[in-house]
Amino acid sequence: MIIRYLLCLSLFVMGVSKLQAKAADIDAAQQLQPAQAKRIVEEFADSIEQNYMFTDTAKKIAGELRALTFSGTQSRHGLSKQVTDLVSQYDKHLALVTRVDNHGQHSEEAREPWFTELKRKNSGVRQVQVLAGNIGYLEMWGFDSVSSQAKDVIAASMTLLERSDALILDFSQNGGGDGFMISHFASYFLEKPTLLHTYQFRSGSRYPFRSDQPLGAAKLRDIPLYILIGPETFSAGEAFAYAMKHLGRATVIGEPSKGGANPIRQIKLSHDYIAFVAIGTTVSPVTQKNWEGTGVMPQVNIQVESAKSQAYLMALQQLAGQTANPYLTKERAEAMRQLTSQLAALDTKTSSN
Repeated sequence: MIIRYLLCLSLFVMGVSKLQAKAADIDAAQQLQPAQAKRIVEEFADSIEQNYMFTDTAKKIAGELRALTFSGTQSRHGLSKQVTDLVSQYDKHLALVTRVDNHGQHSEEAREPWFTELKRKNSGVRQVQVLAGNIGYLEMWGFDSVSSQAKDVIAASMTLLERSDALILDFSQNGGGDGFMISHFASYFLEKPTLLHTYQFRSGSRYPFRSDQPLGAAKLRDIPLYILIGPETFSAGEAFAYAMKHLGRATVIGEPSKGGANPIRQIKLSHDYIAFVAIGTTVSPVTQKNWEGTGVMPQVNIQVESAKSQAYLMALQQLAGQTANPYLTKERAEAMRQLTSQLAALDTKTSSN
């Protein structure tokens, strides 16, 4: 049976405070003694050496981890940050995570688990809108795991957008999620089941990800599609943009994404720590490569703050002359005028800075 490996945002240690130097400054429930910290780091090193996709790099990372020494009391989240900062230089999916204190109670410093937050917040759909000129806009900050709830949210969004003449997908804040949801979501925009990418694992085994049978209105598979990305676009968000770009289905606009292409596995360690270890890599059927370390490269390079306006303007320009409705023609002309002015103002502001 295929284990559901996920492409997801692994940096759950974001926002933690700096390492504290004195035990008195650390809450007792957050304290780790040097021997405990050393054991956790040793176990993390073992998990990387035994599971990380690239064996030579795994040995190098493990060696650096084992060389760490701890002479004083550590904070739980301070250790997470120190170690994650080290290993994420090699792979942005590598992380050492803790969400509880020494008593197993929720820690206020811990970030809410990614998929728990996705389920609580509309399965990652933040905004659905039809802009002037009949241009659809969908903002998604993550890909929820495949469930009836997540499918219903996506289906409802697509129903609202299915009469649009072009569609903008805003993934500029999309931190990733479930790789299987990529396949489901892509099925709204492709005419037939299509190979999106393949996971290649350390063992040499491979698992292909294909879109499903087409979903939703047929019009969605033909309309111009624009995807917004930026430095916060990560993992599964990048995977969708990369696939659609290289399949020729979408125009990608914005700034290069974060650069995480390797699917992960979560491994339990001592003292309620979790190791996030990349156990494979992603291979595109078109490029035979991926975006690891480099990010997805947009076809139209523009600052994230201007990307929505740029995509909106491009959509309207592509649709110019395609309607006999004088009211829609006027509406689109006015929207183009306003967008041209906005982009010129943003360009002037950027240049002056």
